[in-house]
Amino acid sequence: MSAQNESNNSSAETNAANDAADAVRKAFAALPFEQKVATLLRVELDMVGDVVETVVNAASRAADEIAEAFKCQAEPDAAGSQTTSV
Repeated sequence: MSAQNESNNSSAETNAANDAADAVRKAFAALPFEQKVATLLRVELDMVGDVVETVVNAASRAADEIAEAFKCQAEPDAAGSQTTSV
């Protein structure tokens, strides 16, 4: 694909995203105040949930990496002690 075609596709995607965002803004503006507040609270809770999920996943990966590092350090010691015992 040429650079011009990629630029046109990117521009079309950007325009479509902007149109979708404008439609959401218009729909939100048409809501009564109470529904706006409820919608904003739901969005906030979704974002907090996403942040918590990201933090938990990162902590889990870190714990897995630490456990793997300790496992790798312990394996040579165990193998060495088995060969030297009589």
